[in-house]
Amino acid sequence: MNKKVYENYLETSVYIDVGIYKEFILSLPDEISSIGMLVCDQITHPSMYFTKPSSYLEDTYYGKFSSYPKHRFKNEDELYITAISMIAGILRLDETGFTKNKDVTKRITVSCRQASILFSAILKAKGIPCRSRAGFMDFGNTGDAYMEHWVNEYWNYNEERWALADVDGYYEYEYRFGHSQFDLPRRKFVTASEAWLGLRKNTLNKNLDVFSPNMLEGVLEYLFMDFHALMNNEIFYSYQPLYLRNGIETLNENELCELDYLAELLAEPDKNIEQLKHLWDTDEKLFVLTNNTQNIYYDTFR
Repeated sequence: MNKKVYENYLETSVYIDVGIYKEFILSLPDEISSIGMLVCDQITHPSMYFTKPSSYLEDTYYGKFSSYPKHRFKNEDELYITAISMIAGILRLDETGFTKNKDVTKRITVSCRQASILFSAILKAKGIPCRSRAGFMDFGNTGDAYMEHWVNEYWNYNEERWALADVDGYYEYEYRFGHSQFDLPRRKFVTASEAWLGLRKNTLNKNLDVFSPNMLEGVLEYLFMDFHALMNNEIFYSYQPLYLRNGIETLNENELCELDYLAELLAEPDKNIEQLKHLWDTDEKLFVLTNNTQNIYYDTFR
């Protein structure tokens, strides 16, 4: 692969830059799985507090979920949108740093997108090309269902390939499926472009678990998040293009075909990086964003 392609993913966005914590980040281990496990140990996924507590997870990793301070949000995603804010939050809760097997009371409670950008931030600071990806993950090992999820791809210099990693929790921490969560087989992850094109062409043979009541619209949200992440702009869940504020039903067939073209480029992002960057630089619809709060203000004052 052209060196320029993977070195492009040493660049940082406002979401990824570690700022004043660069020296601290450089003091962390350099080995990929060690970094991944440390990220896991600083985070509790919000779903842990809305399901029946697992005695195995409590005894092995987290401590009692009931000890989590009642005044804290059970989901702190909106508090920690950037890597630098997550690092600050982790150090505020535990000034000893990124420690192993941290109790739930000392962890930040964030989900997969946040875990992914924190991992990207650490690797980029250490000079390892890394990119966050938004798509759908097989959390079992049967391929029965793929859930909305963010993962990472980091450049394996020795093997000259992108390796797939998931740092959001412990679902394969112990090799129970025969592989590490820090070098996953590609079958585990369905990209947003594969999902979009499969739905549009009626060729998708995988079950997607999407939160949106409209399957295609839910996949489109991930298509845009993945596009922005590949452009080194790892947008938050609620950020979407302004022209889609009224939903996918308002798009005409020509606009849907434009999205098909975007998905086709995203299917091979390294091969199509120049075309993707051209869209990024020239197509205003793809990068002028809104969020739910802005929609409320827009409706109030228009």
